[in-house]
Amino acid sequence: MPTAILDVLLVQPASGLALVRKHKNFARAGKDEVEALLAKLPADLADPPAGVRLEDQGPFWLGYYHYLSATQRAKTWGPEQLERAGQLLYGDRWQSDLARALGVGDRRVREWAAGDRKPAPGVWADIAALLRQRQAEGMALLQELDRSS
Repeated sequence: MPTAILDVLLVQPASGLALVRKHKNFARAGKDEVEALLAKLPADLADPPAGVRLEDQGPFWLGYYHYLSATQRAKTWGPEQLERAGQLLYGDRWQSDLARALGVGDRRVREWAAGDRKPAPGVWADIAALLRQRQAEGMALLQELDRSS
């Protein structure tokens, strides 16, 4: 992809995606896969009026990358992983507490746990963030205990 198109993509994502779609190399880059990804974007996607500021470009694209990564991982995760994560985080009453932490209803978590519905990829990313936070809190407490011994 030409540097000029990548430069536009960084600052004006919607316009940059349109340029990528029109470029001659687009057909060679797994057109069907790219089209499937582009189809998931909101129809009203628009560039920010002033573009993505330089200091925001990294976080913007990192977030986009993590979303795509979470989408792939979510395909392999199911009720077993949800229950393990919930119990690690909240113990036996994990469904209610996890629902509260995620800002969803208890019924939704029960549907996920039963396999009746699949959580969105972003939910798995939120659960992973909760697990990382709990891990960090546990390590901080261990360090505190080690210092006071």
